[in-house]
Amino acid sequence: MCSVICRVSGFSLSAMGALLSTITVGVAQPAPAQVALDEISVIGAGGGPAVPGPAGTAGERADGPVAGFTAKRSATGTKTDTALIDTPQSISVVTADQIRATAAQNPSEALRYTAGVQVERFGGDPRFDWVKVRGFDVPEYLDGLQLPKGTYAWSRYEIYGVERIEVLKGPAAVLYGQSPPGGLVNFVSKKPLDVPYREVLVQGGSFGRLTGAFDVTGPVDPEKTVLYRVVGLGRLSDTIVDYVNDDRAFIAPSVTFRPDAATQLTVLGYYIKDDSKSLQFLPSQGTLTPNPNGRIRRSVFLGEPGYDAFRREQFGIGYQFEHRFDEAATFKQNLRYSGVNVDLPVVRGFGFPTNAAGVVTDFRNVTRRAVRFDDNVNAFTMDNQFVLNAVTGPLAHTFLFGLDVRTFDIGFATRNALTTSLDVFAPVYRGFQPLPPITSRIRQNFEQIGAYAQDQIRFDRWVLLLSGRHDTVTSTTVQQVGNTRVDQTDRGLTYRAGLLYEFESGVSPYVSYATLFQPATGTGYNGIVPPTALGAGSTPFRPTTGDQIEGGLKYQPPGTASLFTLAGFSIDQQNVLVPTTFGFQSQVGGVRAEGFEAEAKVTAFEGFDVAAAYSYLDARITRTGTGPTAPRIGARIPVTPYNQAALFATYSFPPGPLFGLTVGGGVRFFGDHFGDLANTIPIPSYTLFDATIRYDLVRLNPAWAGATFALNATNLADKVYVATCDTRASCYYGNPRTVLATLSYRW
Repeated sequence: MCSVICRVSGFSLSAMGALLSTITVGVAQPAPAQVALDEISVIGAGGGPAVPGPAGTAGERADGPVAGFTAKRSATGTKTDTALIDTPQSISVVTADQIRATAAQNPSEALRYTAGVQVERFGGDPRFDWVKVRGFDVPEYLDGLQLPKGTYAWSRYEIYGVERIEVLKGPAAVLYGQSPPGGLVNFVSKKPLDVPYREVLVQGGSFGRLTGAFDVTGPVDPEKTVLYRVVGLGRLSDTIVDYVNDDRAFIAPSVTFRPDAATQLTVLGYYIKDDSKSLQFLPSQGTLTPNPNGRIRRSVFLGEPGYDAFRREQFGIGYQFEHRFDEAATFKQNLRYSGVNVDLPVVRGFGFPTNAAGVVTDFRNVTRRAVRFDDNVNAFTMDNQFVLNAVTGPLAHTFLFGLDVRTFDIGFATRNALTTSLDVFAPVYRGFQPLPPITSRIRQNFEQIGAYAQDQIRFDRWVLLLSGRHDTVTSTTVQQVGNTRVDQTDRGLTYRAGLLYEFESGVSPYVSYATLFQPATGTGYNGIVPPTALGAGSTPFRPTTGDQIEGGLKYQPPGTASLFTLAGFSIDQQNVLVPTTFGFQSQVGGVRAEGFEAEAKVTAFEGFDVAAAYSYLDARITRTGTGPTAPRIGARIPVTPYNQAALFATYSFPPGPLFGLTVGGGVRFFGDHFGDLANTIPIPSYTLFDATIRYDLVRLNPAWAGATFALNATNLADKVYVATCDTRASCYYGNPRTVLATLSYRW
């Protein structure tokens, strides 16, 4: 990895200096629309003070706070600070104010009201986010750099530490190199502000949940050349499932150095420790379908209290560097070293016993196996960017040249052994389980280097986006039990073109085309991928390729804090990863996903905020492999309903008797779908209701200015529903009713 780091680091400054001396000759000043105004600072209604922003954003910038539900700018889709209304691709932004209003506890809950996104498909899993966009699992990024992910060593970032969550929909490989067909999720972290801001909060609620958090930031010196921020959270909580806890500790310090007006360096770190247990693999008989003994309780625990655990540690340390050579040219370098370590011993249920014909013979006692997964992944990521603003005749350009590197080092060991059964209607636990023998040990190293270029061209009200990229990816997969090794090198070209017209009325229709190239880390499972020299279940995945065409329109009524978007799309891809049993994945020949999405973030009048979303999606297998496990052509992708809709609204009363009071509620609909690739397990649709009430305590006592009390309830009717089943032996209940009370104080 050192050679790669040295090569890219060497490029970052010396090559950029040479490039600048050549490319800026004769460059005109940016177009008037890009001329910066004086810096301003505003206080957001819910997200703390905003930071100085570029022209026309009223204090908002792509990586800063947003007041209310509606963001107007983002860098996720272009890697430049660009208005969403000028970006010819679908991007959804969930702001910190919306996260606060819904009392979301994790990224999955925060994305519940986002069009085209499927979350919580395994119900209330306290370990991971199972996010799908346009029918496909997507990676998670933090500040534009991918978070590490192994087989079970997944990152799960803390949403109290983010300013916004951005969902880029459709292929993004042209800028990120390893983006799947559906897109990606990017967390924009809280960074130091140049105005003091402090918050503390305590939260308590259902299942003994108790949370404390703080967020402090501001300048260190009067000249504001050094800024700091520390965000922290601690949580102790049980869940609806017996013996399953959801405890977390999170700390994220950061410091910004501004030695002069043209240079800025922000050093960021985070550490997260989680203590929980695995989700439950319940049989379909008694959850999805009837059981002669009745319904299986949502609280039943199938593991062993003395053996089961989920222990995870996540860390990251890095920096964001920016230097402005002049008004036209800027160099940026973002770097992070991060890792995830997971220890997962668990006794799992594998369904009720059956006879040779596959007929269940016992509807009480679940067959179980004791397994243990030791998984770790360490990642180094770096992205070098050179941005140049130039004018050529009537055309205003924003050029972006980039070189990024990414290395993942993944270690995974599996232990597996049959153990005692359990009566799910009257469980009796037998205590500690002996450590199972090692059945598999895999080591995989993945290295990617990508070079990309982009031009955002404006002509009058026309915006043309052109992007291209070349990737070289090398990987080594070693099966240490069998002492075998496979080396793999993949190269790919990707490109994107988008055209948008911005009407004076605020309507911007657009069309775009993008290709994808996704080198995949990981291996198949239990012979789903044909065996090679590594043996069954150890074949490295092949790269996914494909393309998308998207068309739509965006509408931002002039002078309002509202944004309406509509997008239709068709995605074709090959070598697609799809979920199979127990969180593993397999590859099928090809998939086509077609549909449309509508989303609205609205402030109709003072105090009224709305987040609304609807999506229609038809995702099916178009090409398939061979063998008994191969899905059939025409089969629908699992956990992908045709229809999905959500609406959340809040209203803050104006001055008068109810001034200081905010009320709101939400409704979520998830359509019927299939749980498996064979399309033999239909899952019925469900509708859930949420509610919120918040009160500014200053109305009770002027001395309590900045204090707020809020009460949130999700799944208000406590509906019992099955989120999905991926086999007859693996079904998952959805989240129960959860009530949370939050007391916060800001100053």
